[in-house]
Amino acid sequence: MSPMQKLRLRRLSGQLGRYQPQAAAFPDDPLGVAVCRLAISALEAGNYGIGAVIADETGRILIEAANSVFTPAFRSDGHAEMLAVDALEQRLPDLAPKSLTLCVSLEPCPMCFTRLKLAGIGRVRYLSADRAGGMVHLARRLPEIWRLLNPEQDIAPAAVSPELQRIAWRLFLTNLRALRRKLVSRFQEPA
Repeated sequence: MSPMQKLRLRRLSGQLGRYQPQAAAFPDDPLGVAVCRLAISALEAGNYGIGAVIADETGRILIEAANSVFTPAFRSDGHAEMLAVDALEQRLPDLAPKSLTLCVSLEPCPMCFTRLKLAGIGRVRYLSADRAGGMVHLARRLPEIWRLLNPEQDIAPAAVSPELQRIAWRLFLTNLRALRRKLVSRFQEPA
């Protein structure tokens, strides 16, 4: 991470540390703070700044996951949502996914969106919209089978404060350009 990115991360960590969840006004704030903390840990490890949690009906967090696409080793499926669902299916296979909430700091990409449909998670919330890479706002364009799977799934922006939305978005942007270059370079032939 560059010195500027480290400074930005320190500032965002400080903002998040001072932030007081406002659950009465913004019911998803406690989960939002948790996913932002995970996004910070993802950034510190050299990954995209994205975190996800899976919670039960009471809001108790059962599973936590931070993006790990690049470290400790490259994993194309190292998205926070994918890792959270993997952990859920491995650790709590008898739990009814329809009763659970997955909260993620960024709108799920196409791969994660379809995985969440297949996994049967009942409620999905995301802090920041991603018009460039997210799939939720494009869901109507998916083939019909994806609309038929888990049709009662409730997927929408999280009810978090605008400040928490901004923190989540800035965490995502912190090392985005550098990591996108790194990802694209995997497919370029050496000079």
